[in-house]
Amino acid sequence: MPPLSGLRTVSAMAPGRTFFVESYIPQLDAAGAAALSSRLQTAVEQLKNEGLPLAWIRSFALLQEDTYVWMVEATQLDHVVLVQQRAGVELDHVAEAMPGETPGGLRRGEASGRSG
Repeated sequence: MPPLSGLRTVSAMAPGRTFFVESYIPQLDAAGAAALSSRLQTAVEQLKNEGLPLAWIRSFALLQEDTYVWMVEATQLDHVVLVQQRAGVELDHVAEAMPGETPGGLRRGEASGRSG
């Protein structure tokens, strides 16, 4: 795929959204999970270098469930799909994740208990 020109960088765009992605991988083991992580992180880096606003967050494997989960920051779902395609990983479920805490560490709706 040729580099995408004319796209703004992450710093010039609105804050990204967090996407939580699950993939069913039959007979998933630790080595397979590590290989998937490497492929996905490489895909994110390649696409970032081509101008897409992406950031790798983390991944983990539920080995007994044959499930691999990864999280990425992107401004749109289409960019997550491009990562998936570039890495050659199936997407069984994708959801946008919202933080349970505010930037200051309090959960939403929780008062600080401090007087101003």
